[in-house]
Amino acid sequence: MRQTETLLRALIQEHFHMASRLSRSVCAAVTIVLVIGCEGDVGERLQSGHVLAWHGLQGRWVGPVVPADKSCGPATQGLMSIGSKGFGFDPFQSTTVIHGEVGKDGRLIGSLNRQGADRQDLSVSFEASASAAGAETIDGTLVSGRCRWTVTLRRG
Repeated sequence: MRQTETLLRALIQEHFHMASRLSRSVCAAVTIVLVIGCEGDVGERLQSGHVLAWHGLQGRWVGPVVPADKSCGPATQGLMSIGSKGFGFDPFQSTTVIHGEVGKDGRLIGSLNRQGADRQDLSVSFEASASAAGAETIDGTLVSGRCRWTVTLRRG
């Protein structure tokens, strides 16, 4: 009986040892096939810093905000974040944030009203639209008083 037990233990150990070697070999083979079969760097798109479009227009957008008239200041880089319930747009590098809504048709409309120096009322409005269903750009216009800016945003 003892001899049978010893033999059975030896067989079980050998089985697990073979299974372990086999699973390591299979894992190595699968890894090699995946690495060889992929063209280019698999993680490149994920590590590029580029924001991928997971759900419609949601995500981060950046681009130039260019005045129509030089007296309205220099061109700046605008930053927009679009979420499930609307957007926030910073056209002048952290001095103004416009909040608004995104329509199902890809139209974006927002505004900001506040009091400036000398209790003067200031308002800024923004209207834009996404170029298409798989939107690559958001093109719009920013208006405040007599000044007007052209805005072109891309995923960023």
